[in-house]
Amino acid sequence: MNEAPKHILVVEDEEDLRFSLCHNLRFEGYAVDSAKDGLEGWHRYEQGQYQLLILDVVMPQMDGLQLLKRVRSNDPITPVMMLTARASETDKVLGLELGADDYLAKPFGLSELLARVRALLRRSSAKSVDELERAERLVFGGIEIDFERMTVQRAGKPIHFSQKEFMLIRYLAERAGKAIYKKEILDAVWGYQSAATTRTIDTHIARIRRKLGDQSSRKIIQTVPTVGYKFTADLD
Repeated sequence: MNEAPKHILVVEDEEDLRFSLCHNLRFEGYAVDSAKDGLEGWHRYEQGQYQLLILDVVMPQMDGLQLLKRVRSNDPITPVMMLTARASETDKVLGLELGADDYLAKPFGLSELLARVRALLRRSSAKSVDELERAERLVFGGIEIDFERMTVQRAGKPIHFSQKEFMLIRYLAERAGKAIYKKEILDAVWGYQSAATTRTIDTHIARIRRKLGDQSSRKIIQTVPTVGYKFTADLD
């Protein structure tokens, strides 16, 4: 029995680019909906069920970052790729802060876009036996992380985590007490074809620490000089 095609929503105000993206994604076998601005994109998102969102940053009505923030307010799971002509590190960090899973600067090559789409969909739908056997909850120091429900609470208060943040802390926690090389983390969490760098890991670790109140003592994730990181929290 053939698997149903993955459903993708493209929100892009440049008509020619929007047409090209949709045409090529459909040619690859995906089911694709599109919207010309953030507000229309939000309405389509509310009405559909998507396995991936591709959002332009600069758009009328509602920009991509506003749309991303609205999506993440009730959906921490669906992968989101941002497209933008802005190349500054600040803009990229802001998008990642709001929960984006990938960031592609214009102009970009079609093959690169398709490779990233495949990587995001592959990671979000992975259901290997090993993954199903892993613990679905982490509890430590007043913090509870539920990987099945994709929720995080600290002292009973909810905290937003992006998909990558969930994947990163889970990867480290499953290897608690072991120093993990950054290259290993990149390959496991971002995929070997990703354009992410070790700086990307540092940025995500900093956000996780801040969200979990691990800014100064580093009792949850420890930096291992010249190597990478180590999960050091005492699990309940």
